[in-house]
Amino acid sequence: MADWYALYVRSRFEKKVSNALAQEGIENYLPMQKVLRQWKDRKKWVLVPVFNSYLFVKVNKRTYPKCLKINGVVKYVWFDGKPAIVSDDEIEMIKSICDSSYKFHSMDLPVEVGQKVKVVRGMFNGYMGEVIQLNGKHKVLFRISNLPISMVVQIPKNYLQVL
Repeated sequence: MADWYALYVRSRFEKKVSNALAQEGIENYLPMQKVLRQWKDRKKWVLVPVFNSYLFVKVNKRTYPKCLKINGVVKYVWFDGKPAIVSDDEIEMIKSICDSSYKFHSMDLPVEVGQKVKVVRGMFNGYMGEVIQLNGKHKVLFRISNLPISMVVQIPKNYLQVL
């Protein structure tokens, strides 16, 4: 049986590691987002990883050590003395957020605990999160358990139900 794990990789090696894992036949997921980058002479839309230095792999006991041999992989992310397992639901939530038209950004550090809410309308109906206030707008923070990263998605206030 295979589980999803988070891999910590060298900075700016996320795409290379993802491609190398795929060539080895290891299922992986690198969440990407389109951002507008400004150069001196032009602006351009580019695809960048949502989480700097992180990607997810679905491995079993046999393929688990194989990932560590890939150039650019630093280590598995650990939580409470064991490798952090990411649930299928959390991977699906990240995919839903990345595939949506909602504005979002990731944060490297967890944010202070705020008001707990449930999304009751729209594409993210049923997801639980925490409300935070950023730039005067209400946003829902979806904390990905067992990982030192979070995602913030802008959701209309009337889509939320306080728990």
